[in-house]
Amino acid sequence: MKSLRVSGLAGGLALALSALAGSAQAQHAADAGAMPAASASDASGVGPDCPLLMQEAEANLELGRQAARAKRWRDAAPLLRDAGAGFLNVAASCPAVAVRANRQGDAATAEMRSAEAALSHQGECQPRVDKALDLDLRATMARGEKSDPAQIEQHLGEAEKSWREAVEVCQSPHREKAEKSLAATVKARAANAELLSAGPACDSAWKSAGSLVDYARTASREKRWDDAAMLYGKAVMAWEGAADKCSGGRQQQAQRKAEQAQVDAHNAEHCGPLWDQATDHTQRLKAAGGVSATERDGLSVKAEVAWREAFVQCRGSSQNLARGNADALARERGTPLSPQALASIRGLATAQPIGAAPALVAAPVPLPAKVVAVQADTRPAEVPSADARPAERKADEPKAAAAPPPAPAAEVVLVAGDTTYRGAFAYASTGGAVSGSGRVEWTNGESYVGTLVEGRKHGKGRFNWVGGQWYEGDWADDRATGHGVIQFAGGNRYEGGVLDGEPSGRGTLIFPTGDRYTGDFARGVFHGQGRFAWKNGNRYEGAWRLGRKHGQGRLTWAGGDGWEGEFRDDQQTDNGKSFDAPK
Repeated sequence: MKSLRVSGLAGGLALALSALAGSAQAQHAADAGAMPAASASDASGVGPDCPLLMQEAEANLELGRQAARAKRWRDAAPLLRDAGAGFLNVAASCPAVAVRANRQGDAATAEMRSAEAALSHQGECQPRVDKALDLDLRATMARGEKSDPAQIEQHLGEAEKSWREAVEVCQSPHREKAEKSLAATVKARAANAELLSAGPACDSAWKSAGSLVDYARTASREKRWDDAAMLYGKAVMAWEGAADKCSGGRQQQAQRKAEQAQVDAHNAEHCGPLWDQATDHTQRLKAAGGVSATERDGLSVKAEVAWREAFVQCRGSSQNLARGNADALARERGTPLSPQALASIRGLATAQPIGAAPALVAAPVPLPAKVVAVQADTRPAEVPSADARPAERKADEPKAAAAPPPAPAAEVVLVAGDTTYRGAFAYASTGGAVSGSGRVEWTNGESYVGTLVEGRKHGKGRFNWVGGQWYEGDWADDRATGHGVIQFAGGNRYEGGVLDGEPSGRGTLIFPTGDRYTGDFARGVFHGQGRFAWKNGNRYEGAWRLGRKHGQGRLTWAGGDGWEGEFRDDQQTDNGKSFDAPK
């Protein structure tokens, strides 16, 4: 899997694994279809028309393949159908080449079915999928613009209808994708139905409260703390009013939003000004070049005191960031605050004890199973920006070595934008990275469960995609590398060596049909030595190259007959011989 942050991993990693599923399924289908049902005939005799018939069938097969490669499915399907019929005719009329004709006829038939499926997808499935996606997009935009729920309902209703039609006409794997999209649209429609049933009073109160929050956020970004505190305070009352007017899930959401607005109002009034002061002291420390060590330590102490005062007054994620900045300064300086400096921190007597200096731990403390790691540099929306903030390090500023901070004693829940973190985690002293164990969830339904070290996945962890696909296993420096299990949405399951999220090394891939491959992989395809066993009893053992049988191998049918020799590009060559089943 490519090296990605947790928030971006979803996209890059999901593409690599989906490509593996498709290539493996295609290889499986081709191989399974290419297996003869019985042992080859040794009958001799070639009619005068056999070479001509064979050439004609092979020409149709090549023309069909060329059309398929160009995605001209309407041309490919009849050509491949004619090729399959031609090979069957050769097999019936020409015993000497019957085995070869049967094998090529099976391949032509399998490719014809793929072309017909692609033609059906192109003409029946894809137009409905495109229409459903467009309607889903319109509904999403309408929700973002806080449009009338009745208009959103119209888009979602039409989208649901199109998704249902797609489920009816699409074939695997597009059918499974359409089914998941249908479920998501139905869920969104149910949520919107709650808006419709709440009535105009609830909807009006909801919009008013949301607008107040938007204005408050603008004031907070511009550091107009008095205005921000006033607007957040009014937003609290507006959300409480919305909770009175709404019911069900919307009522609960309004109550949670009122609680968050209360925290934001407190931070705007008490935390924001202190945050600015701490930021100013930190910038002075960074700009202090050529000063003595004593003077630099004095500037560091002032900055740390300012951050600890902010920690006392701030709430929520801002409090964690303030403490992380203070701890970073203490580590860089290497000495704890003096008793006099501790005594100067306003409000410290009523705050949680912070100790003389932060303790260092060699590694994050893991939580029990089902608790997940926290994403590193995602900043809470309502935290005032500051150059001292770890996430805003200048590109030319040297990065100090950082040790993971102490893990909190209790589970923490942190909401930042569309991401929610649950578990034991702490911010590093520099860089804004997070170490620990816990769970990170995104509003699109994806999640990661495992551990983070310095903001990167490292150790054991599991990433879950919306479509049902997941990877669980080893992580090294934000890369899925080592040993792991990949469960594909289509039902394929892989276990074995993994490199950058792709099967590499030795492993086993099991298909929903019961077929399985055990052997060497390279970047997600069969490559090296391996054994493919079909559920019907047929099997192949030998060399593979880029997903195809290539080199020395042994092909055995369920009855025990088979062929052994050299394969080239998935086909038998003249360098081999048939063998009979043991008697």
